[in-house]
Amino acid sequence: MSNTYKIFAYGSLISQSSLKKTVPEARNIFPAATHGLKRVFNLASTYRFDEQQQAPVCVLSAEADAADSVMNGICFEMDEISLDNLLRRESGYDFVRIQAHHYHDRKDILEAYYFRAKPAKPYRYLANSDAQRHYLRLCLSGSAEFGTSFVEDFKRSTSFWGIDCEQTLSAIWQGDY
Repeated sequence: MSNTYKIFAYGSLISQSSLKKTVPEARNIFPAATHGLKRVFNLASTYRFDEQQQAPVCVLSAEADAADSVMNGICFEMDEISLDNLLRRESGYDFVRIQAHHYHDRKDILEAYYFRAKPAKPYRYLANSDAQRHYLRLCLSGSAEFGTSFVEDFKRSTSFWGIDCEQTLSAIWQGDY
């Protein structure tokens, strides 16, 4: 009998279509949250690439933040047999234990695993990149599956390394950057 893993996902795996491509047997999928982390666009993807700019797409990592900060995502269950596919996809990350809770009912603490970025030089969000915008839209459309407040919490708990200009941030969220 194989082990069952509960995974906390905070980036493109929030999207059911993206998740099911790698883990078709993912089950018990529900919105979740964790404390003490924030989502940051600051990591060069190991497999998403912008052909026009000849550069990796910038993807998300989860970094330490204030203990009372909340980052939303999803939890899902999978068995050990499928874990290899997920570990290959997330090869730029370490597989680490975390405590999470249901997004709507924050009482139940869940033991799960998440993908923590391996140490790397910070990488900047690609301006004017269709491939970059596609990745962000994938994350946002996945978040939208869980409601408007989930999307707003996703945005609130997400930052972009090296970008703090409100005009640029607004353009990114609108898909114009």
